[in-house]
Amino acid sequence: MRFLAFPVWFHAAAFAFSGMHNLINEIQTRQSTSETSQLIGDLVDGATTTVGRRVRDCITGGTSCELQARKDYERPGSLDSAICREDTCCVWDIVQQELTSHFRHDNGTCTSLARAAVRLGFHDAGSWSTTSGTGGADGSLLLSSEEIERPENDGLQEIRSEALRILDRYSGHGVSAADLVQFMHNVATVACPLGPRMLTLVGRKDSQESNPGDLIPSNNATDASYLIELFQNKTISPRDLAALLGAHTVARQFYVDSTLAGQGLDSTPGVWDMNFYREMALPNPPPGVFRLPSDTALSVADGTAPRFEAFTDVTFGQTVWNAQYSSAYSCSARCSDFVSGAISNIDISVWRSATVTSDAQGHNSRAVSYGIVVYHVSLEHLSEYTPVDGNFSFETTVRYSEINGSVN
Repeated sequence: MRFLAFPVWFHAAAFAFSGMHNLINEIQTRQSTSETSQLIGDLVDGATTTVGRRVRDCITGGTSCELQARKDYERPGSLDSAICREDTCCVWDIVQQELTSHFRHDNGTCTSLARAAVRLGFHDAGSWSTTSGTGGADGSLLLSSEEIERPENDGLQEIRSEALRILDRYSGHGVSAADLVQFMHNVATVACPLGPRMLTLVGRKDSQESNPGDLIPSNNATDASYLIELFQNKTISPRDLAALLGAHTVARQFYVDSTLAGQGLDSTPGVWDMNFYREMALPNPPPGVFRLPSDTALSVADGTAPRFEAFTDVTFGQTVWNAQYSSAYSCSARCSDFVSGAISNIDISVWRSATVTSDAQGHNSRAVSYGIVVYHVSLEHLSEYTPVDGNFSFETTVRYSEINGSVN
């Protein structure tokens, strides 16, 4: 099993704050006094490896699912070189570089392919439940010709074709379909401005068998109790469900209402910001913004509404939401099924060199220049990078009203 992580670097509008990690944990505890994360597979009474313990603690909230690590990796050679073949990080560095070129506009916002990659990752991982027996993050959405034709997967054809092209190029170098789909999701979230830096496991087994049907909810569903139960059967709590829904901040709809095709689910669909939660709190969506019936139902449901409100906090909402999303998605990707031992630790970092101006409320108004790098650190150093009591930098201005012009 290989262990990957995606730290994001913010070089603007950051400051040191003592005890921030404790504050985030306190907020999350207040939000979830009756919720615990369910462990499955070999994490229930296993987790004897370094990676296993790290994943267990990530899912249960014992530690962050994000890392604060520093770059120390450089690709040792070309893809076909012997030294690259011997280096676990090398092929993934090449893949992420290729993905990033497709996932970011010149103005720094994320593209339609990035948005689709976020959705592809969840749809491959989410077609599963504790009673389904099969399914989950197994690459079947790429490898099965039937699964992609299901109505809930409309709009994923282009990103699937892109993924298959990449898979064809790199499968001989240790890249599997199952891992690639989740890797694409995580690179996409990092490529979107303000997106979280997430942990990723590789080592999943591919399956050409279609995942079970009827486990991805309809966007037209209006029964919040049904939706919450559907996700609880995937070990995803209402708290985690509310966090996962925030990915709609970079979504557009094309099939729920074809007469309004292309409308974003918030006003800035090229930015991983809190506008989705803020605009869901309005009586009506802003002009040009589409509101899914399922999102409306969950925004006012007892189990999820408090999280919708918490994630709008102007000071800490972005930080808390990114942390919660990282934990929730780690759970939804069923990483516990694949923990078998640590080989290496790969960290992917988006660095952001930005020029930012802020209004009186601390809202960012402009940012420029984005890049992505990959690096390797040893597992023994992981504890250094986990936020602890003391000072560390974090992003505090959390909302973009404009990024180099129009947001696409």
